Amino acid sequence: MQALLHAAPSEVTIDQVRRLVAMVGPEAPTIEYKADMTSSIAKAVAALANTYGGLVLVGVTDDRKITGVKEKTIERVAQHCHSTIEPPWVPDIVPVPLDDGSGKYVLVLRVVPGIPPRPLLVEGAAPIRHSNTTHPASWQQLAALFAENDTLIQADPWVIRAPDLPQDGTGNGGKVVDLIVRSGLNIAINPRAAWRPLGEQRVDQLAEALNRSSLVGVLTDLASSGGDATIRKFHRQGHNRSRVIRLQWRGLPPEWKPTDPVPVEALLSAEVPGGYGRTATHLYLHLDVVTRLGFWNALNETRRTFVNGGELDISFPFWRIDIAILGKLMDAVIAALVDEGVVGAIADLAQVDPLAIPQPRVLHMVTQYPVSEILDTSELRVIPDAGNSHGAHLLADPGLDLTDLDNRREQINTWLVQTALDAGLLGMEHRLGTLSPW
Repeated sequence: MQALLHAAPSEVTIDQVRRLVAMVGPEAPTIEYKADMTSSIAKAVAALANTYGGLVLVGVTDDRKITGVKEKTIERVAQHCHSTIEPPWVPDIVPVPLDDGSGKYVLVLRVVPGIPPRPLLVEGAAPIRHSNTTHPASWQQLAALFAENDTLIQADPWVIRAPDLPQDGTGNGGKVVDLIVRSGLNIAINPRAAWRPLGEQRVDQLAEALNRSSLVGVLTDLASSGGDATIRKFHRQGHNRSRVIRLQWRGLPPEWKPTDPVPVEALLSAEVPGGYGRTATHLYLHLDVVTRLGFWNALNETRRTFVNGGELDISFPFWRIDIAILGKLMDAVIAALVDEGVVGAIADLAQVDPLAIPQPRVLHMVTQYPVSEILDTSELRVIPDAGNSHGAHLLADPGLDLTDLDNRREQINTWLVQTALDAGLLGMEHRLGTLSPW
């Protein structure tokens, strides 16, 4: 659904529509089927706009048969929406031709969250979606829709703040940190969940889902790159409250002490703001992976230097991340946030349908040293006078389905090329052509 909702119209195919219908099955909170032009289309569009956004597929029957509609239906649907919805609003209509020679189309009506004004009214009422049904908003729901200050930020998947380099208590500040990779989600919660705390069982389910995800395997490999490591799975750690959670994963070498920085760790933080009299509207979630492997390599190399009573002075990095490993790490972070179990647990926290959870659209990488010093550049070329980069702000192609392995690989490759170019490095495209897929 996410790919169909955001892809360029020219990239939407009937095969994508077929796969979506087969996957979703009966109508969901974000999907509605209409066999032909009907007076209920405007209500369906308004209901999606007033809730989570989504798709209306015109030319698909309730029993999920793709029958198509004639081309002239496009104009009828547009006129119907404009004349029926208050204030007048028409969704993006993408005509997708059937491949059976009939000359018919499936009309994909796209209601992107944050684009239409809220509330949209039909016959004086504000329809909303609940499960797979549409009904008028209650007066409390209607009041909440009218009270929204800025509809443009409703579940905006692009609003993910870049991480800050942590200041570790080692006398070296953040210099012990190699890099941080962050992605996250911004989820509009169900109004009925506005005052509900993030309960223990729901948070435990999220931790269990993360521990079953492919991210754990990649983190374990990274933490074990210098030898055996003790693994501590995702668990509550640090600042946890009824509306704030913090889950931590750690990979620790045998010689690790409680006062030492952690070589590899992952942190998931989630917050539902709005306590103490303020109504919550969103669930903000960040997933960070932090590496300090340079610090640990320095301990085991003859290049180490001790100053100030035994503290380690790291004046240059002692570790470079291989391009393939960086690609696997980026892929694992995104894969975790689209993992079915993780998405289901997050949806339960926000009390929304899993189909309403957006895919991650932002990935940040922040490095202590220039990327050209952190990344293995043995097969790359430096652009003269290009300057330094201490990370990358990477945006996903909204037309790619990040649950699909091939689509995700395509996105990661694009990000790696962008990261290299931002760091003044050439040759990444050629290097990726010689690597095995992630």
